[in-house]
Amino acid sequence: MIYLYIFLSAVILLLLYMRFEAGFLKVKRIQFTKDHRGLKIAHLSDIHINRLKVPLSRVISTLERERPDLIIITGDYIEKSYHKEDFLSFLKQIKQDFKILMCMGNHDYKAFPDDKEGLGAFIHDIKNTGVIVLRNNSICIEKNSKKYNIIGLEDLRLGNPDIDKAIRSCCKGSFMNIGISHNPDIVMEMPHDKIDYLFCGHFHGGQIWAPFNLEFKILRRDRLCRMGIKHGLHKINGITLYINKGLGNVVVPLRFLSRPEISIYHMP
Repeated sequence: MIYLYIFLSAVILLLLYMRFEAGFLKVKRIQFTKDHRGLKIAHLSDIHINRLKVPLSRVISTLERERPDLIIITGDYIEKSYHKEDFLSFLKQIKQDFKILMCMGNHDYKAFPDDKEGLGAFIHDIKNTGVIVLRNNSICIEKNSKKYNIIGLEDLRLGNPDIDKAIRSCCKGSFMNIGISHNPDIVMEMPHDKIDYLFCGHFHGGQIWAPFNLEFKILRRDRLCRMGIKHGLHKINGITLYINKGLGNVVVPLRFLSRPEISIYHMP
């Protein structure tokens, strides 16, 4: 009987730790240059507002401390249509005077099954907060006489990504093309000479670690994660790719050895 108590105690302690880790934000700094005069970007992803355990106050204080030139958010904000008001409230509170660019994720499409008008209304409400939603188009950001194209692509699985259309919308004479999309597998379909950097989310870094990559082999069909590419910095198809671990949680509000993340990029 004592072994049962020990086992149950260990399970309870593990669950308590996993719940703690789900709210234990990590700020990950990626310096693509040592010169800090370039564009500074904060990257959030996979909010999953109904299972978000990172305190909003911590997100806001991190952004206020970092003061990025630009915030990008790469999809999966809600899981059901009735979650949208909670997400809009979250967005309004982090917006302040920041410039925020977003693309949509697979869960955002799933939240409005066969309801294009509902999805359109959600995107319209996001835009009313002052946030820019990129759907196969781009926006030009300028800093210190350098022009950066930020190219937003629809979700690879449930959206209709059109890479050529998005690239055609770029401003001429730019210094750099930066892509944002939800599912990093889209890097396999990108022309290597058109996109310099790509920032994505989707994998949650595994969210709950399992040995032998089982969390990906069992639960996901995406190509990169099955190749062992599940988070962090990589060079794929000639493109510099960073996969953010996300802020929120899917299925359960727990994490194990995969802390929620805000990425800070110092661009050349």
